[in-house]
Amino acid sequence: MSNCLTTILLLAVAAGTSTTTTHAFTTPLLQRQHLLRPAVGNTALFGGKRRGRLTNNVSVDEDGKVARIMTKKQKQTLGNSKMKKQKGEKATAAISPLLAEWAKEGDDSSTLASSSQSASTSSSVTSTVFVPFDTDDDDNSSSNKNSKRKTNKKDQQRSQRAALSAAQSQQIDALLDQIDDLLQTNNLDRVELVSYISSLAQVGSSSSNNDQVLLPTLKSIVSTKPRKDEQLPSFRLAWAGSDPAICHVGTSLHKVPLARLQEVFLSLGYNRWELFEVIRILGPFPTVRNTLRGDVKLTKLPSSTTKLNREGVRMQISYTSMVDGTGKEILAGKADNIKYVDLDIWFANEKVIVATVPPIEEDGGYEQDPLKGDGSNVLLFVQEENLDEQLEKLRAA
Repeated sequence: MSNCLTTILLLAVAAGTSTTTTHAFTTPLLQRQHLLRPAVGNTALFGGKRRGRLTNNVSVDEDGKVARIMTKKQKQTLGNSKMKKQKGEKATAAISPLLAEWAKEGDDSSTLASSSQSASTSSSVTSTVFVPFDTDDDDNSSSNKNSKRKTNKKDQQRSQRAALSAAQSQQIDALLDQIDDLLQTNNLDRVELVSYISSLAQVGSSSSNNDQVLLPTLKSIVSTKPRKDEQLPSFRLAWAGSDPAICHVGTSLHKVPLARLQEVFLSLGYNRWELFEVIRILGPFPTVRNTLRGDVKLTKLPSSTTKLNREGVRMQISYTSMVDGTGKEILAGKADNIKYVDLDIWFANEKVIVATVPPIEEDGGYEQDPLKGDGSNVLLFVQEENLDEQLEKLRAA
């Protein structure tokens, strides 16, 4: 029996091998185990889907060729480019053939007309000669003459102003020398001194544009912003018409018993007013220096208020700080504690400032010239070249 079974099995194997051709990649055993498709014609290997992006980008066509698959972004960019091309093609509108023929006919007629016109113009040019118009040249020449006249007038005005300013500066220097000589004398003639001060103010207002001299000059002095090596404009009170005039701008502490007012200095700049009072106390006491600081506001005095043929500027000083002799600073704090002081300026430059105490408003302004008579309301400030040295000499630095 065993021999019969073995012969049957050998016959079955021989029959299977005769009907099918074995191949390394297409054996029936591999087809059963790995689920491979039967080979048709050429052999092909089909792999299973695995992780990765290669299978998303590559595929096989029906013919067995490799085809590329685009991503979503590439499809979007391709669609946008196609849309742009379609829009560009739509923007370039096509011209109808009838319109093209009509345009050609118009071009031919225009060329003929232009050729005929050129021929006629060439013949007319040979027969007639055209003369250019001189109106533009005349206008240009007239405008040039007017501009030259204006420049000549401006140059003349500048030269006159320069000569006038030079003459004024000479007069001002001469008056300042006379005032200095009077102040050095023991028996001072007040009326003569006030007359010199009045003539000094008149020299500053003698120009034709006197409404534009004092206010800009005073603004430039008050708003000075010096550099590192420069100093603020400093002045010294050279003469006061009365003690109330000094008390009007100062602290009035020199009225204390055994106190004597030695000097009053003024420093301007950054739209600020800084007044230094140097007071000497009799006895073995040090010199006291009081400092008043405040803001400055300038306004032009109207002619109806002054009733004078002279330019004037109202200076309003708002005292917000005081430093006493001990070095203690007292601030105003509230707006009610700010002290406002008014001064009327009649002349100002880098060498001298002429000021007066304004009258009471109830009096209706200036009925008389404040720079006449004994000058009880006059304050004369002269330039101080080195303020720090003077304060050190007075032991009030």
